[in-house]
Amino acid sequence: MKTDNKILSFIINEDNELLLLKGNSMDPQLKKSIWYVVTGSIENYDMTLEDAVAREIMEETNLKAIKVTNLNWIFKYNSLGTICTEYVFISTVKRDKIILNFENIDYEWLSIKDFIKKIYWFSDKETLINVLEAYLDGKIYFKEINTIDFTLNS
Repeated sequence: MKTDNKILSFIINEDNELLLLKGNSMDPQLKKSIWYVVTGSIENYDMTLEDAVAREIMEETNLKAIKVTNLNWIFKYNSLGTICTEYVFISTVKRDKIILNFENIDYEWLSIKDFIKKIYWFSDKETLINVLEAYLDGKIYFKEINTIDFTLNS
């Protein structure tokens, strides 16, 4: 089976608002439009995972990542016949003009509370709240790498 290394990044601005992106309904896997965050594949020319995050944020939103933080969180899942390993980050940006690419059709800056309510999240939202709140407190929730393997259920 094919494998792919990917990134996922939450995006936060100077007002501690989180960015949600409304995906295009042409999504090949879900085939519907959902509210989510920046994701993408790591390319051969990305020198580091952080480079991949910054590139994907720029491609999808036209925002420049100021700080990219690895959250020690990894998701493994099957997507269209590929086993994906997705590394999770949070990136700080300056609230600036957003220019969406073809992957997304809308966006919103939200408080953590509203972000949690609206995001289409595949895992435990309570853990997500803990991860995001820890970051706002200047901490990383997972002290060691925490991997959630969804491939075991498929």
